[in-house]
Amino acid sequence: MQIVWTDKADDSFDQICAYILEKFTQKEVDDFVLKSYEVLFVIQSHPKLYPVSKVKNYKSVRKAVIHPHSTLYYRITNKSTITLVTFWDNRMNPRKKK
Repeated sequence: MQIVWTDKADDSFDQICAYILEKFTQKEVDDFVLKSYEVLFVIQSHPKLYPVSKVKNYKSVRKAVIHPHSTLYYRITNKSTITLVTFWDNRMNPRKKK
């Protein structure tokens, strides 16, 4: 299956990487990137493995926990495409914008 990154997914991924680099080291950024791509590989092979999110306004969006601090939200668009909606830093308040 093809994976399509939305602008929001791309931006949120970059923001999380920047935050990790600001607070920690390049090694932790590399670990986050590696874990993210491992999850993407699993999603590509088994798109329905992760549960549907219970977040309001995210119907049919699935939730894959990358790390206790990071979650990926994605949608199975059709039989051949998975759309990455956003990466979420679980330490964020959902009512506040980053």
